[in-house]
Amino acid sequence: MWEIIFPKSIGKCNDMINTVLGPISEDELGVTLMHEHIVVDIIGADREGRSYTVEEVVEYVLPYLIEAKNKGCQTIVEATPLGLGRDLDVLVECSKKSGLNIITCTGAWDGSTVKGLSVPEAIKKMSIDEIAKVWTREFEEGIDDTGIKPGYIKLALGDEGEISPLQEKILRAGARTSLKTGMRIQCHIWDSSSVPSAIKIIEEENLPYDRFIWVHADGQMDMEKILKFGKKGIWIQFDGIGTVRKFTKYPPALRKLIEENLIPQLLFGQDSGSFWVKDVKEEWPMRPYAKFFNEFTPYCVKEGIEKELIDKIITENSREVLSII
Repeated sequence: MWEIIFPKSIGKCNDMINTVLGPISEDELGVTLMHEHIVVDIIGADREGRSYTVEEVVEYVLPYLIEAKNKGCQTIVEATPLGLGRDLDVLVECSKKSGLNIITCTGAWDGSTVKGLSVPEAIKKMSIDEIAKVWTREFEEGIDDTGIKPGYIKLALGDEGEISPLQEKILRAGARTSLKTGMRIQCHIWDSSSVPSAIKIIEEENLPYDRFIWVHADGQMDMEKILKFGKKGIWIQFDGIGTVRKFTKYPPALRKLIEENLIPQLLFGQDSGSFWVKDVKEEWPMRPYAKFFNEFTPYCVKEGIEKELIDKIITENSREVLSII
């Protein structure tokens, strides 16, 4: 077994973690998947009203959530911000009926090539500090009038190989929110060529590297950048597990992270789910939440990655990164 130390946070000010049913202790997190979806709305941020009922979403996703719960999962980090379909009524019901802890987020999503479609117009019109004030208020007082508080900041940017002015604005707002609240940033960046620009921005904002999580680091599996920025101190998240057919790229990457002593900065998720709200007729099937347990872990073990290591990543690392510092 590799000798890998999983450090505890230094200087934490809060050992409670926000879920949609209220705060829980770190010890209640248990096995945690760091990037999943329950509802995703790709039509646009400023559409009024729901085109679905809470009941039909819960009926659709609940069996998949319960399957993951039965496989040992205890917490789902739901990665859908306002504008992409964040629906607290759905998340509350799913948590109550599945028995899973569900953690929601603040933030904004401008990934892929949607060019602002999923960012609310109100956010687009605000200054950096005005956005940070909104996101900070959600953390301190709750989202709208629900009392539900986010557990982290979710952003998406840079998927076209550069960071647009809007994306830079939301990243700077996310950094300032993190500095005020202690929440970490989960930042979706598929195109690894954008990562250096994102890191430069957080450096300019004086955000500690360990407040930043590179979401979809496994998308292109650019090991040069994964190692370079991992050594600076950012978190590396492998979370395309629910979308790929083969897992062949993962064991070599894990062995390299073991060799470079970066496993304590690794997180796992799947980008699984969801109930899709869309205006196209194409069928987008559900990506089951239990795939990690049913397929990914057995494959990695077969390839020589010890299950104990995987278990530590999805418990100790997840607990570390979700703690408020």
